[in-house]
Amino acid sequence: MLRDGYAAVTSRSVEAEAGLKLHYHFGTLDDLFIAVVRRRGESNVGLLEDALASPDPIRAWWRLASERRGNALLVELSAAANHRPALRAEVATFAREVRRMQLEALDSLLDDYGIDRKVFPPALVAASLQGLAFASAYDLVAGFDTAQVEASEAMNRLLDRLEKRRGARRKA
Repeated sequence: MLRDGYAAVTSRSVEAEAGLKLHYHFGTLDDLFIAVVRRRGESNVGLLEDALASPDPIRAWWRLASERRGNALLVELSAAANHRPALRAEVATFAREVRRMQLEALDSLLDDYGIDRKVFPPALVAASLQGLAFASAYDLVAGFDTAQVEASEAMNRLLDRLEKRRGARRKA
């Protein structure tokens, strides 16, 4: 899927690449895609929990959200979900869970970082961080020159400032 796109995933290609009978092990192609989403989704929920509980939670979240291979897989699964309602529902389930976790964490973290939640509410911060990380990682994987390196560097400078401010607030 990562090499040739979701449309290249067929029962024959699964058998050739993985050496297993798709219909015997999964039933349908949709069932295979759903199994992939569940496995990756459960893993990513755990990784996000760890990131948000780390000493530098927003930086750890940024690193996780910027991971290139995971974003490339998400693009392919999302594209497949556009044409497969059962897969779309599964992707949506994990998207809601991840956003809920992000919003809950940001509800307390924004104060720690000295971020005015009236100006930058948790929903805006979550969507902005996740969206920039996703777009930057995807563009790098796709080979698009969209100034994503400069945007990522700027985000890292912002995170340095926020972590410094957070550290000063904790000492006070």
